[in-house]
Amino acid sequence: MEKEDARKQTREVLHERRKQVIRMHRRGVAVMEIVVQTGLSWTAVNTALRLY
Repeated sequence: MEKEDARKQTREVLHERRKQVIRMHRRGVAVMEIVVQTGLSWTAVNTALRLY
Protein backbone atom coordinates (compact mmCIF):
# COMPACT_ATOMS: atom_id res chain seq x y z
CA MET A 1 0.00 0.00 0.00
CA GLU A 2 1.38 3.39 -0.95
CA LYS A 3 1.60 6.04 1.75
CA GLU A 4 -0.67 9.06 1.31
CA ASP A 5 0.62 12.58 1.76
CA ALA A 6 -1.21 14.12 4.71
CA ARG A 7 -0.62 17.60 3.30
CA LYS A 8 -3.04 16.78 0.47
CA GLN A 9 -5.89 15.54 2.67
CA THR A 10 -8.73 17.48 4.26
CA ARG A 11 -8.88 18.05 7.99
CA GLU A 12 -11.92 15.78 8.24
CA VAL A 13 -10.09 12.88 6.61
CA LEU A 14 -7.07 13.37 8.87
CA HIS A 15 -9.30 13.48 11.94
CA GLU A 16 -11.01 10.22 10.94
CA ARG A 17 -7.65 8.56 10.36
CA ARG A 18 -6.44 9.62 13.83
CA LYS A 19 -9.62 8.23 15.40
CA GLN A 20 -9.10 4.99 13.48
CA VAL A 21 -5.51 4.72 14.79
CA ILE A 22 -6.67 5.26 18.37
CA ARG A 23 -9.47 2.68 18.07
CA MET A 24 -7.06 0.10 16.67
CA HIS A 25 -4.53 0.82 19.43
CA ARG A 26 -7.23 0.35 22.08
CA ARG A 27 -8.04 -3.07 20.58
CA GLY A 28 -4.39 -4.04 21.04
CA VAL A 29 -3.20 -3.84 17.45
CA ALA A 30 0.57 -3.34 17.17
CA VAL A 31 1.87 -0.05 15.80
CA MET A 32 3.45 -1.63 12.70
CA GLU A 33 0.19 -3.42 11.93
CA ILE A 34 -1.66 -0.09 12.20
CA VAL A 35 0.86 1.38 9.74
CA VAL A 36 0.21 -1.42 7.26
CA GLN A 37 -3.58 -1.33 7.57
CA THR A 38 -4.05 2.45 7.45
CA GLY A 39 -1.37 3.40 4.95
CA LEU A 40 -0.01 6.04 7.30
CA SER A 41 3.67 6.40 8.08
CA TRP A 42 5.12 5.11 11.34
CA THR A 43 5.78 8.70 12.37
CA ALA A 44 2.16 9.72 11.79
CA VAL A 45 0.82 6.76 13.79
CA ASN A 46 3.30 7.33 16.59
CA THR A 47 2.47 11.04 16.74
CA ALA A 48 -1.27 10.35 16.87
CA LEU A 49 -0.80 7.90 19.73
CA ARG A 50 1.56 10.22 21.59
CA LEU A 51 -0.91 13.11 21.34
CA TYR A 52 -3.73 10.84 22.46
